[in-house]
Order: sequence, then C-alpha cells, then structure tokens
Amino acid sequence: MKASAPDEVCELYEASADWYSEMMDSEIDLPLYSDTLGRLHHKIEKMQGTLIDTACGSGHMLKMYHDRYDKNRSLLGIDLSPRMVAIASDRLGSSAQFQAADMRDLNSIEDGSAVAVINFFALHHLDSEDAYRALCEWNRVLQPNGQLVIATWEGAGAIDYGDESDIVALRYRADEIVSLVDKAGFNITRSDVEPVEGFSMDAIYLEGTK
Repeated sequence: MKASAPDEVCELYEASADWYSEMMDSEIDLPLYSDTLGRLHHKIEKMQGTLIDTACGSGHMLKMYHDRYDKNRSLLGIDLSPRMVAIASDRLGSSAQFQAADMRDLNSIEDGSAVAVINFFALHHLDSEDAYRALCEWNRVLQPNGQLVIATWEGAGAIDYGDESDIVALRYRADEIVSLVDKAGFNITRSDVEPVEGFSMDAIYLEGTK
C-alpha cells in the first residue's frame, strides 16, 4: 500500500497547522515529552552538534528542549508544511532555525553535523521504502554515537481518519520499524509499544545510536 503523496500530506497540515499548534499547547505537558527529551539530553549533553527535529510541526518539542534542557544547543526544525514552519519559527524566534523541506531529503545538511535526530508521529506518511530512505538520510547527517528518537503509530494497514480526511497513512508493526532502523545502520537501545491516551492506536517509541 502506498502512502499519500507529499503534496497531499502538505495540504493536510497546511489546513490544520493552527489547530495542531493549539492542541500541542496542552499535549506537550504529558510526561512522554519531558521523559523522552530528558533521556536524550542526558545522552548528548557533553557532545557538540545540532539537534534536528525532522517533522517539527509547531515546534513544541524543540521549544521544550531549549527551555528546559539546553539553551545553547543548535536546533533545527524541518517540516513539509510552510505554515507549520512559520508557527514554529514564531514560537522559538532566534533560538532555532527552520526549513520547509521533506524529511526524506536533508541535502542542505552536512554529513555528521547532527548530534541527534528526532521524529515524532510522521513516519506513517511514508511507505516502508521511503521510511528506509528517510532513516538512511538521518543516519548520514548524524555524527558517530549520534542519537535517533522516533515515535510512530503501531499496527498494520492504513490509519482510519474517518470523515476527517481521505489521506492514506500507514501503521507499522514494532518488528517492522526495528528492522528498518537496524537496516539503516542504527543500534537500537530502546523499543516500546505503549497506549496513547485519547487514541485507539498504540504507539512505538524507539531510540537508537549511530
């Protein structure tokens, strides 16, 4: 099954960006985000390099990392939606840089320049071939011992958006994600499947090291 084309995905998030940003104002307070970013900070605090959010959305995770963990870390947010990028840029100001770009192709970023790559709930917009392509690209921009942090929807088949959208987005079984991450050259250090409050789907949370 093929996921919807990037221009269709971009259109979806252009239309929902302001709503999404408001939703994340409260969502970011869930322990999930502070726990995840706290673990990441512990791993990279003595390393140099940029922290890249490859599907930064409204910028809430980068904002939390900057405010709570490291005000001096170079931060870069990537998102397919220009509206999301504009919202994130307004949120962080000069504390981070942002690009409207495809997470599968980070050609403006030098090899080995990043200390960490995070990607939360965006891989469902890619089929397995493109997900592998994205993971290989994230591996390329990471320095040795750089960190990868992923969250994606767990399961099989397409996500049911009901009447909200006819976009085609795909769930992955945990073993599928583990296989793709391993194939892309990462050592997996954490892989959990957990329920998500308010959603009928579970999520895969995975962390790895280059």
